[in-house]
Amino acid sequence: MKRYVNISMIFFIIGIVLISFITYEILLKQKHPKVNMTVLGTKYTNHFFDEKTKINIFWKINKNKIHFALVSPGKGWVGIGFNPKGPVMNGADIFMGFVKNGKTYINEEYANTPYSHEPITQAGGKDCILSYKGESTPDGTILSFERNLKSCGLHDKTIANKDMTVMLAYSNGKNFTKYHGPNHNEVHINFFKNTKKQKSYMITSHLSSYQIGLIAWALLFILAGIIGFASSFVEKDVNHVIFIKKNTAGMFPFLLIFFLSAGELACAIWLIVELYSNAINSLIGIITGFNFILMALIVLFYRKFYIDDEIIAQDINDEIPW
Repeated sequence: MKRYVNISMIFFIIGIVLISFITYEILLKQKHPKVNMTVLGTKYTNHFFDEKTKINIFWKINKNKIHFALVSPGKGWVGIGFNPKGPVMNGADIFMGFVKNGKTYINEEYANTPYSHEPITQAGGKDCILSYKGESTPDGTILSFERNLKSCGLHDKTIANKDMTVMLAYSNGKNFTKYHGPNHNEVHINFFKNTKKQKSYMITSHLSSYQIGLIAWALLFILAGIIGFASSFVEKDVNHVIFIKKNTAGMFPFLLIFFLSAGELACAIWLIVELYSNAINSLIGIITGFNFILMALIVLFYRKFYIDDEIIAQDINDEIPW
């Protein structure tokens, strides 16, 4: 019985340690250093930092115009979109640009489907960019542009004094067709009142992929610990315990579990690499599925070949002569 309590305590402590680590890291992220409001020689009056994409948005309103600056951690294009009608980004007015060989390229695009966009001029609208410039730095890409507050043509969105849905994204590709991968987010911003909030209040909007994974493992360890404690408490009065010892398993089970473990490690490394290389969500999902399948097989075969069976028996005296 003491052995079960000790094992349960280990699981429980591991879970608590992981939860504590993630909580500390999240609280640490809330502390941001003072932001320099001057970008590419222009001083801005408002700022917003998106936790998910790590994009900084700066803006200032001057009469009937608004001047934006986007500071991205990516080495390719960075973009901002306004008020998609949905689903996804369909109907959004998008401004995106990149810097290549010292020259800045920028387009105003129209999201003609939920998952694609085209130059707004091809969609029958008008390019409303008044001025722009950019810079490529060791830390990423900076893009600034100016436009009118009011719409200047078909598909162009008016920047109004209300909460607007704002799409943010970046890519490491220096062309307008390179997919942004997981580097995108949506927030709500009122550019007149400098109010901003996350569009989604789900926990996944504020955490990185590895943090979500650690939280899942922490909860699993805590659950295993609680089940262990409960089982030990329930079984404390049971005295009839029979152990069935497993015979020596041999080399085949050892090699089987060894290769499954190697595959599990390879899949885990593959998943980490893909998470940091802008992989599409479907590929990440497939790799994660393989991870869980291999893990289940390892536990299954290890249990079958190496764990002794324990049979707990209780006498039931119901006075029925069987």
